[in-house]
Amino acid sequence: MRIDSVKADVLKNIKPGKEEEERVKKFANKLLLVSRSISGMDCVLVGSLGKFTWLRGDHDVDLFIMFPPEAPREELEKRGLELGKKIASEMRGKWRIKYAEHPYVHAFIGGFDVDIVPCYRIANGESIKSAVDRSPLHLEYVLKTLKDGQQDEVRLLKQFCKGISVYGSDARHLGFSGYICELLVMKYGSFESVLASAANWRTPQIVSFGAVKGNFKQPLIIIDPTDPSRNAAANVSGENLVKFIASARSFIRQSDKKYFYKQEPDRLSAPEIKLLQKRGTIFIALSLKKPDIIDDVLYPQLRKTLRRLETIFMQNGFSVMRCYETINENGIFLIFEIETASLPNIKKMVGPPLSSHTHTQEFLEKYKSPDYGPYIEDDRWVIEKKRESTTPENLLKALLHQDLIAIGIPDNIAKPMKKSVIVKDVWKLAKTKKAISAFLREKYFSSLRV
Repeated sequence: MRIDSVKADVLKNIKPGKEEEERVKKFANKLLLVSRSISGMDCVLVGSLGKFTWLRGDHDVDLFIMFPPEAPREELEKRGLELGKKIASEMRGKWRIKYAEHPYVHAFIGGFDVDIVPCYRIANGESIKSAVDRSPLHLEYVLKTLKDGQQDEVRLLKQFCKGISVYGSDARHLGFSGYICELLVMKYGSFESVLASAANWRTPQIVSFGAVKGNFKQPLIIIDPTDPSRNAAANVSGENLVKFIASARSFIRQSDKKYFYKQEPDRLSAPEIKLLQKRGTIFIALSLKKPDIIDDVLYPQLRKTLRRLETIFMQNGFSVMRCYETINENGIFLIFEIETASLPNIKKMVGPPLSSHTHTQEFLEKYKSPDYGPYIEDDRWVIEKKRESTTPENLLKALLHQDLIAIGIPDNIAKPMKKSVIVKDVWKLAKTKKAISAFLREKYFSSLRV
């Protein structure tokens, strides 16, 4: 299909209709009126609703109450909650307190999910005092810079990112934010121009709007025009950047609506399971209950846990081929593919050279009663001792009896991990749990190319 035809067909499905648009605007105007009246401060709707780039049916509302910069942080948090509760109650909504960098009110009002968030009013280039302070600046910049007609180009780019599973800059998804999509359309002019440019990207890729202040290390660097020292794409993972580049190239070669709609993932087939079993490795997993914390806290701690467990496996002689974390309706799963199912009972410990007298004494003192040795090999001290765990399962069992926080497991993960279940038969799990099966299929049977 011609790209114009594809865009037109997709827009019919994702662009809000007039009735929806009027309903959203009516609610937004009332919310702003009530909020400004109750707070006595300037209030703005940030995010896609405030910028008129929202997708059909996506009505999450982000209301920001802008406190003066001289207000103490304690006052911002305490009064911000009070105002949020009053605004929700005045509009006959139900509310509850949620937590990010600071607490805020989440409300359900008239069919809309509304986050009521206090922030500080800052100017372009000024240092933030709370993590969300830049959002009103982003709103102002987009409203001033985005041209008439480009709102639909942004919608198309957002939907494209959703369709290829790279949308969302939160800690869970590590993908493209709505603000990134808006910046890219403003930079290149249209949806197809963004993809044409992305098809030629190389990492690290820099997209700027003028001055660049700072030394950035991320694979994708999109300079925030409201703050030249900030990378707006800092959260975009290398994997998601490669997915975006590859999909842009593929779409340019053959435009198709399928890129805009996420496909239901297929589970592993019986031949695919056999192929994985033929790798000759061992798959083992930990299954644990998901703690009641926000994703922006959960996912970084979960990834830290995964890396820590990988290190512990390696330190105990088990070479980890791959490891992944995944969360679904059944809880959290930490999956490890390990090169070998068992190790010898004896472990070799190579010590310092003979010439290092101080370290020699420390080594011999540490291993006073080895099972074998000490002896000399290549002018180094060596001892052999009984291995504490000879299988990955036994190592995990021993680990779960230790003080997990003391060995580097984050506190929000340590508690549910104590009650976790060791899954020895990952293939049986994959046969009964579609989400696990589809996850493994994506990781092992989809390839990334640029």
